[in-house]
Amino acid sequence: MHGDSTLTISLPARWAKKFNIKKGDELNVEENEREIRITNDNEIILDKKQFSIGNLKRLGISYITSLYRAGYDEIYLNYDDNDYIEIIHDVLSNEITGFEIVKQGNNYCVIKDLTGSKDEFNTALRRIWLLTLDLANETFNSIDKKNKNNLKNMYFMDNSINKFSNYCLRLLNKKVYINDNKSPLYYYLIKSLEELADKYKDLYKFYLNNDINLNKEITAIFRIINEHLNEYYNLFYSYDKNKMEELFNKTKSTYERIVKINNNVAYYLIPICNDIRDLLSVLVELNM
Repeated sequence: MHGDSTLTISLPARWAKKFNIKKGDELNVEENEREIRITNDNEIILDKKQFSIGNLKRLGISYITSLYRAGYDEIYLNYDDNDYIEIIHDVLSNEITGFEIVKQGNNYCVIKDLTGSKDEFNTALRRIWLLTLDLANETFNSIDKKNKNNLKNMYFMDNSINKFSNYCLRLLNKKVYINDNKSPLYYYLIKSLEELADKYKDLYKFYLNNDINLNKEITAIFRIINEHLNEYYNLFYSYDKNKMEELFNKTKSTYERIVKINNNVAYYLIPICNDIRDLLSVLVELNM
């Protein structure tokens, strides 16, 4: 106890280590009736993680991306097949930003974050948005103009979206650049944008493997759905209540229109339209 008005409490050592809390650091203390909430603005410190995947090659990929998103800075990975290193190289190249293999031996490797600095969360999020919009527009234009050669190269765009998404999720888990109260909303938004891009990818893969023609109605609805996505993007960076109300109504009308159509392309467009509608509530909460 210090004087008549101040008490001293001990912080859990594990929590203090995780957030790199040192003597003299300032913490945020919020009073809420019988509760006191203690927070800090430090980045989460998750140093090293070691695990073995054996012959579980697909699971190994998920482990790497999950640990990267979680915020670990170094991963020691054991595996049974030495050729698995080629798969690891592909994952680091296509899915992850800043991680490199720093040591490699018989049936193991060490993967480490070599960025040395923090890229801004908002910059990476903007890249996800722009790439998703480009993917949506290129999918529509290529199918509308029957340009299959262009579609074959679009998976590179999807890889970039995955890469920036993983990086943003990592920053959120490390508590970098974001209001802690909004962090779950941003996490959901980024995961939803990544999944939305996957649905566009599923659509253009379906088109590549099948000879289909878009009728005028489907073409019009496809264009409108992409316009909704672009409107959402504009509202995300320049929020307007009246325009939000309009977009709620327009997406509802588009959804009701497309679910009545019995068409293979409509089958892929329905969940895309539905995802955009679901994200509207997230945008409202982000601006409350």
